[in-house]
Order: sequence, then structure tokens, then C-alpha cells
Amino acid sequence: MVDSKEIIKKEKEFIVPAYGKKPIVIVEGKDTIVNDADGNEYIDCLSGISVTNAGHCPDRLVRAGQEQMAKLIHCSGVYHNIPATLLAEKIAGITPSPLTKSFFVNSGAEAVEGAVKIAKKFAVTQGRTGAGVIALEGSFHGRLGLSLTLTGQAKYKKGFGTFANFPGVAHAPMPYCYRCPLSFPDCDIECARKVKDIIKYHTTADVAAMIVEPVMGEGGIIVPPKEYHDLVQKICKDHNVLYIADEVQTGFGRTGKMFGIEHFDIKPDILTMAKGLGAGMPIGGYVTTSEIADSLVSGDHFSTFGGNPVSCAVAAENIDYLQEEGLISNSEKIGNQVRKRITELQNQISLIGEVRGKGLMIGVELVKDKKAKTPAPDETTELAKRFMKKGVLVGTGGVLGNVIRFQPPLCITTEQATKVLDIFEEEVKQL
Repeated sequence: MVDSKEIIKKEKEFIVPAYGKKPIVIVEGKDTIVNDADGNEYIDCLSGISVTNAGHCPDRLVRAGQEQMAKLIHCSGVYHNIPATLLAEKIAGITPSPLTKSFFVNSGAEAVEGAVKIAKKFAVTQGRTGAGVIALEGSFHGRLGLSLTLTGQAKYKKGFGTFANFPGVAHAPMPYCYRCPLSFPDCDIECARKVKDIIKYHTTADVAAMIVEPVMGEGGIIVPPKEYHDLVQKICKDHNVLYIADEVQTGFGRTGKMFGIEHFDIKPDILTMAKGLGAGMPIGGYVTTSEIADSLVSGDHFSTFGGNPVSCAVAAENIDYLQEEGLISNSEKIGNQVRKRITELQNQISLIGEVRGKGLMIGVELVKDKKAKTPAPDETTELAKRFMKKGVLVGTGGVLGNVIRFQPPLCITTEQATKVLDIFEEEVKQL
């Protein structure tokens, strides 16, 4: 039997302490349930941060990985790779036209950096410098150099100096209606219109791309007005700026549709993906148009482990599994039920400031005072701890640290969701 205290002790001794970890050692998982080394069972309402959309260890996906592993585990990018090619073909069939060409890497941050890199190269082929890139305040795009610079939250950048401050990156206002001094729709989507000013006053006026999350994840599950993305994309087109949809967290059924952009009826020039793509296997990538893809030539970009045959085989099976097992529609159905019940509680409980989200990407913003909207980060942390004691794992986040995040596997049942909501109601009332 595994000694959890011994594992935690060894980790402190041998692993770099970059993660803030909960005091449990997860040893196995199935569907929505994970078990720790001490024999405790939890309903996983975070999905490894929106990764195990299909659930933990679905038999069908495990078999796909085992079968491919028995044939070929690794194939360098200098050779043709059947699983990677078939996955790229499948992705071209589920993303909006004319996105047809994919590049695979190992993570979301790598996907973002690759997407920006090809956007800049495309600008150069058009006779421009493509020096600028625009992201949003409150955004999250990764923790590498450029992706960390694009991330619009100082808490992730503290202590990293120029590594987190690449030149040419500017940030536009985020569509955070709950905390905006203007009222929607009277605001006329001012946050989107500000992108014009960002291009004019905060860049070299030669911007290669703008990267936007359809629904902002780490920022606090912020859902923009339906008109927001359409207006921003129009501004980008008017200024010859490529529009990158960062679907790392919103993709593969998380929002009740295959991709988050489908809620907003937009067609990006580049779409990034990771997390839910591989159902737990390390894989990320981006998909773009043939015209943009052709701006790269041999040697411009590479990833030794990108397009790993095992990860690609599982990812391809995962896409079929999500569609054929009705998990995307279940995400929409259960998500609506969860938001409805918490919204009803909102009128009774002063701590609940706002409930928002799409599908099973749900954020509950906690406040100490509803009128002043005073953030309640301590209560948020405490509530997450109480959930864990009751056998439920949830996430916390938001730019102010006061958002409870519900992002369970898309196979969660109504009974499991009801149990989670009963615990939420009981504990939030006590707080």
C-alpha cells in the first residue's frame, strides 16, 4: 500500500516546488471519480484543469493507447506518422473552414507560442514586420516566455523580469461585464472598441495577431457578450491582424459545443488546442489555413515529441468518443442544470456575486458585499477546502482569486451533479 505521507515527503525532497498542491496523492481514476492513496474517493469537478473531458481512463481510449503503444511509441518529425496525419484530418473536419492544417506539440503553452510564431512569419511574407501581438488583460495563455508575456495577470509574472515581458505585446481590456463601470448593453461593447486604440497607441501599428480565449478560464470563467468576438474580429480584419482563438481550455466539448467559438459564430485564422484534446495524454497544437501554413518552410519550427503517435491515436479516438457517447450534449445539459440551481441560490445567499459559464465550464464569483462587489478570496479558498473534505475536488481562480470553478468530466451524471450542488449549498450557507 502506498504511504501518502512518504510520497509527499519525497516530493518535497526531489521535485521543484513550483506547484501549490493539495495534500492528497491521487492513485487512480475512472469516469468522474478519483481515489487517493489513503482510500478516499472524490468527485473530480476540475478534470485535471479541464483535461479529462472524456472522464478518467475510458476503456475505449485506454485500448487505443495500448494498441498504438504496442506498434510504435515515438516517431521523429522527420518521418511521416500515420496517427498524427489521421488526427490532423479529423481536426480539419471539426473546425470551421478554412482551418485545415495542424501542427502538433506537447502542451497549450507550446501551441500558443507556435500560433503566434506562424502569425508573425505570415506577416513577414506579406511584406510587414508583424512586430506586435495583442492579448487581453486578465487572460491566461501559458507560463513560457512569450505565452507568459501574453498572459494578462501580473501574479504569474512576478519575479521573472524580462522573461515575462517580451517586446511588442500589448493588452486590451477584458470583457468582464460584472466588474465593468459601464452597463451592458448601453456600453456599446466599449471593451471591444478599445482594441482600435490599443493598435493605434500601444503598438507599432503593425500587429501580426490578436489572441483571445472564447471564454476566459483562469481569469474567472468570464463569458463575453455575444457581440464581443464578432466586433473584435472585425477590427482585426480592418487592421490586417490575424485572429487567434485560444481554445486550450474551452475546446473539445467543455462549453457544451465542440469549440467555444461556436457560441459566438466567429471563424478564427488560427485555433490553438491542448488539454481536452488528448484526454490526459500530453498533446497540444494549432490548426490554421493553408495560406497561413504555407508561410513556414522546412526548419522554421519543430517539436521532437510533437505528433507523438500514442498521444495522437488517443486524441483521435477521444474526438469520436466525445461525439458518439453524447458527452458534448451532456455538458450542455448538466451545465444548464448546475447554473440554474446556483443562480436560484444567488438570491438567497449574499456570498454569491455572479454565476457564469457555458456548458461545464462554470464560475461562481464570491463577494463579501453584493453592492460593493468586494472580493472574497479567503472564503473561496475555505469553500474549496470544505469541498475536498466532503469528497469533491473543485478549482479556484479569477483575477481576484474569488471564483469557484466547476469543470467536471463531461460524463458527470445528474445524480453526481446534484450531490455536488447539495454540498455547495450547505457549505456556502455556513460561510
